[in-house]
Amino acid sequence: MKRRDFIKSALLSSAVLAASGGRIFAEGTGQPGGMDINRLQNTESPSALEQKHVPAVDAPASVKPGAWFDVQVKIGFMEEHPSTGGHWITMIKLLVDGNDVAMTDFKTGGISAPYATFRIKLDRASTIEAVEHCNLHGTWISQPLRIKVS
Repeated sequence: MKRRDFIKSALLSSAVLAASGGRIFAEGTGQPGGMDINRLQNTESPSALEQKHVPAVDAPASVKPGAWFDVQVKIGFMEEHPSTGGHWITMIKLLVDGNDVAMTDFKTGGISAPYATFRIKLDRASTIEAVEHCNLHGTWISQPLRIKVS
């Protein structure tokens, strides 16, 4: 790359960054830093990647207000995610009505199984989702699960 082209490119990038207020978003995601969150595209025919990366959430359909209950998350709603030295889950996060409420990190190397149990309580009906990050295939979110409180 010629020096002139490099300088033009650097100036253009600086202008875009300044115009965005210092935040860069991936198109259509609204996620800071350009982080895309992958979702299950077709429940009838999930891809092999989706089968192993979309989190499965197991929780009661109804709970008592303020009572603790377990939410289990396993990575791979149809097939368990592989955990190897080169391919593993780095974190699992639990969202309640879109807000982070709990998270667990996994160390490098795939020594830990891609499962997590979170103990939470709710005061009103809420939607829970799990988000995971794979070191090779990015960030994935579960199907939303509605929990009644009564």
